[in-house]
Amino acid sequence: MKNWKTIITFTQPHEAHFAKGLLESEGIETIIRDELTAQINNFYSNAIGGVRLDVKECDFVNATSILKEGGYIREVSETKRKNIEIVESNNNTDKSTCPFCASDNIYRKKVVNPLMLLVYFLFGAFFPIFKRNYTCFDCGKEWKYKTK
Repeated sequence: MKNWKTIITFTQPHEAHFAKGLLESEGIETIIRDELTAQINNFYSNAIGGVRLDVKECDFVNATSILKEGGYIREVSETKRKNIEIVESNNNTDKSTCPFCASDNIYRKKVVNPLMLLVYFLFGAFFPIFKRNYTCFDCGKEWKYKTK
């Protein structure tokens, strides 16, 4: 086991078998570890680090490129991270359209406000514990309103 290296982990064993089949069809030898533990009690899967798919160290670079082509490994780019922009609003602001592209294809997402949760647990009083963030499906911007 010294020359084996974990290339990817999965939550469920059947997902690891799909990737194993792809790699073995390309001639790369693989081993699946912790499969039986996840099958017996699937809640333990994340606790043990998932079902591991191992390949030999000499095949690691080739296997990584095969899994990228197969869609199992995706590159996380910095441009995909969304910054939440602050938009100033007043009583006349139309919150049903995007302030950037004027589209009405938006989604209002409720986000838990941690400060209000603390007040709730300390005093037992119910206050609004959600902040609203908005997302536009047309331009991809995410924002929240701040009153003047």
